[in-house]
Amino acid sequence: MKPQILIKQITDVNDFESIMEIENRAFIEPYTLDLYLHDFLQHPFSEYYKLLINAKICGYCGIWVIDNTSQITTIAINPSLQRLGYGKKLLDYIIKVLKKRKVTIITLEVRITNKGAIKMYQKFGFYKVAIRKHYYENGEDAFLMKLDL
Repeated sequence: MKPQILIKQITDVNDFESIMEIENRAFIEPYTLDLYLHDFLQHPFSEYYKLLINAKICGYCGIWVIDNTSQITTIAINPSLQRLGYGKKLLDYIIKVLKKRKVTIITLEVRITNKGAIKMYQKFGFYKVAIRKHYYENGEDAFLMKLDL
């Protein structure tokens, strides 16, 4: 049976419990629940979306939208479901949402060692703009990537 896949905007802080489970498994240096809740509750330009598979949160994306620009602040899929196309579905959905809102530039940062994510972003048309030296807490650099819509 084919899984039911939905992507919806997050409107309930309780969703962040599931997000934290994925966050802690997906990232070397996970964000904290406090950081997510502060961003979600305090910044009017901040939005979060969840990818549901059979009604269970299996991925998420955070964005900031200011005028005609957007920053993807985070995007993750449950590690047990990575490389199955769910990240592409989520990113494609986010880009479509932003196009409808007349966003013309999307940026994001990605670890320079995250070859899989970089490859996916490049397939969507993102390109490397700069290197952010020592961007992550462990000292690793990040690529700043940009997509012109």
